[in-house]
Amino acid sequence: MKEEGRGKNAEGRSVGRAALLRLLLHSAFLFLPSLLFAHIGDQNVFFEGHAGPYPIRVVVRPPGVIPGLAEISVRVETNGVKRVTILPMRWNTGRNGAPDPDEARPVRGETNLYAGELWFMRDGAQSVEVAVIGAAGRGAVIIPVNAVATRVLGVPSGLGKILAVLGLLLVALAASIFGAAVRESVLPAGASPGRGRRWFARGTILVATLGITSLLWFGKKWWDAEAGDYRNNRLYKPVEAKAQLRNENGKQILSLERSEPARRNGPLVPEHGKLMHLFLVREPALDTCAHLHPMRRNWKTFETPLPRLPAGDYRIYADVTYETGLSDTITTTVRLPDPDSATESATRRTDPDDSWLSTTPFTNGPTALKQTTQLSPTLWMDMKLDAPLVENRDTRLLFKVRDVILRPARLEHFMGMAGHLILRRDDGAVFTHLHPGGSFSMTAQQLFVQRVDGKGPVRIAASDKDPLCKLPVFDGSANTMPPHNDIAFPYAFPKTGNYRLWVQVKVAGEILTGVFDVSVAAANAVR
Repeated sequence: MKEEGRGKNAEGRSVGRAALLRLLLHSAFLFLPSLLFAHIGDQNVFFEGHAGPYPIRVVVRPPGVIPGLAEISVRVETNGVKRVTILPMRWNTGRNGAPDPDEARPVRGETNLYAGELWFMRDGAQSVEVAVIGAAGRGAVIIPVNAVATRVLGVPSGLGKILAVLGLLLVALAASIFGAAVRESVLPAGASPGRGRRWFARGTILVATLGITSLLWFGKKWWDAEAGDYRNNRLYKPVEAKAQLRNENGKQILSLERSEPARRNGPLVPEHGKLMHLFLVREPALDTCAHLHPMRRNWKTFETPLPRLPAGDYRIYADVTYETGLSDTITTTVRLPDPDSATESATRRTDPDDSWLSTTPFTNGPTALKQTTQLSPTLWMDMKLDAPLVENRDTRLLFKVRDVILRPARLEHFMGMAGHLILRRDDGAVFTHLHPGGSFSMTAQQLFVQRVDGKGPVRIAASDKDPLCKLPVFDGSANTMPPHNDIAFPYAFPKTGNYRLWVQVKVAGEILTGVFDVSVAAANAVR
């Protein structure tokens, strides 16, 4: 069954026409503001890695409405490329339910940059397979994407008025056609209708007008029902959660309970070996950030002992991945009491990968292309930018760790990655958890690869089962992991404004966090 993409056969074309019809229907609804979503305020997916022998950098911009067109750009960091194709695949159908691949076309004026568009026909966990064909053969990679409807397109008020006038004109013309048909169509050529036939024609026009109006009324009821279903069932709604604190055995325990009535997307699976990545950010100063990994008590509730964090209001972000491959960020708030007046909080890590840091308050100001922050008494982290940060402009955030005399410090793998970056805009409109490979879910990628290869389940479990994905094994020996002290994150800031960045790395078994403040300018403000 053809469910995604612009198929090249008749069935694909019919699906495209159906998608276009639904898109036109949805475009007439009133505009709704975007809702919160995983990587809050930013749906775009970034990937930096390899498609077989080809190093590539991919940006997937999902549509805000479903069905809708996703924009995909692929930059191949080598020469000899002959062709780049892109293929959409839904989580439970794989290639069997996908159309023929579309070809990404070279972008004029750019070197080795290709772009294309794909239809996402249904919401949920999707993926895009990017294949590169060139001198080194064929290489492909699967990139998971969350396809959810976050908004409804609106019709400009001027266009709406024009359509309303045209609609009234069409009703009047249709009614007049009925009237002319009963008044003159049965008369001989040149004969004039009598008084009775003229009144009969007027009555027919009235009945036709009432009939057409009734059809329009029933059409509006159907339209409203479709709009209600879209808003209530298809438009993304963030999972609500409730955070509670309690004292237990000398520790302050944070409990996070999801309030969803049913397991809409199936059980959770571990991301970087953890079922949940929990971030606490103190507002409004953004001077404290904790990255914790709670334990699951049941499918709705997670708990973790808290470190000694300063008192205040905290925004909670909980990143999870479902067995379908869909990722989500659950948000809520909690107020922490003064640790001096509360039962003593945990002073050591309950999970070896937990980390937290309190530093200076967030500051606004222009961004220097080079910044330095101290990680420990002996280590420093440098941030280097190639150019000023501009909204929606592709960039690489580069960081290096060194000692005071500029000797590089060897980075170790931290939960399967070289490092983690958490960024938040000062007002909370954007929150993202990045890795050197991009912003996609590593576990979701594993799931899609398993399903495409026929090794993974295509139906989500209905009961509370053990996770099916495991963290890949990394050999940290010098023979398999060459020493390095730099780490880069691909990203494009989706909004202007001021951001705080927390960059987490692991050196000599210790988790260290570098903090940087940056400002992102509007595209029209930079020449």
